[in-house]
Amino acid sequence: MTTATKRKGSLWGLEDSEMNARRLSYRCTTLIQGDYVWLDLKTGREFEVPIGAVVKLCDSGQIQVVDDEGNEHWISPQNATNIKPMHPTSIHGVEDMIRLGDLNEAGILRNLLIRYREKLIYTYTGSILVAVNPYQLLPIYTADQIRLYTNKKIGEMPPHIFAIADNCYFNMQRNNRDQCCIISGESGAGKTESTKLILQFLAAISGQHSWIEQQVLEANPILEGRATPSLINMLTSGSTTFTDMRTSHTDHRDQENLKRDTNK
Repeated sequence: MTTATKRKGSLWGLEDSEMNARRLSYRCTTLIQGDYVWLDLKTGREFEVPIGAVVKLCDSGQIQVVDDEGNEHWISPQNATNIKPMHPTSIHGVEDMIRLGDLNEAGILRNLLIRYREKLIYTYTGSILVAVNPYQLLPIYTADQIRLYTNKKIGEMPPHIFAIADNCYFNMQRNNRDQCCIISGESGAGKTESTKLILQFLAAISGQHSWIEQQVLEANPILEGRATPSLINMLTSGSTTFTDMRTSHTDHRDQENLKRDTNK
């Protein structure tokens, strides 16, 4: 039987500095240049999460990494526990975050960041669409895009708000039941614009560019600019916009289109 004595400032007979050195040595044997890791800076700030980084050098008792913001860091033996290997699904990003191996706050935020930098502002989490406001006009809402996303299941095409609108519309048609699309976000996140895009899609595929739909499209800016706070809170529940699509807005042409699409 073996015994080990735990001394003050040590673990199983090893000094803390020696333990840290061993941890760093282990990291160097498992990491090579170009590997992606999670870097926990431990600054003590509120809402702090680990950030992504790539290994540039692993030698001479230290690890050099460059984080997603371009900042360089040297990891000493004392901070060897601050880095952890990144799951392959988190390296280049995924269209549906359900597939993330690092399914945590850091993994979700980095996935959105990677896609945003590539001007991919939409990302799925299952059947939920996450949209990041680009604060610029993107050429992804054309008539061709509407045709591409019409009568498609979620996941058949890259994430897009038109896919959500199409899913709502055809569920309404197939099941003959009202559908409700919930658009949630902070002020300035793009809720009003998302609502207008959904209505744009519905007007296009239903073939009804009616006066009523035009009024709805134009009403949102007026509501947000002139309505009282209590009315806005009542209608939007603080940070949520409800777009209700009712079957009464369709006619026999929609039914014939649905039959034709179903018989294909």
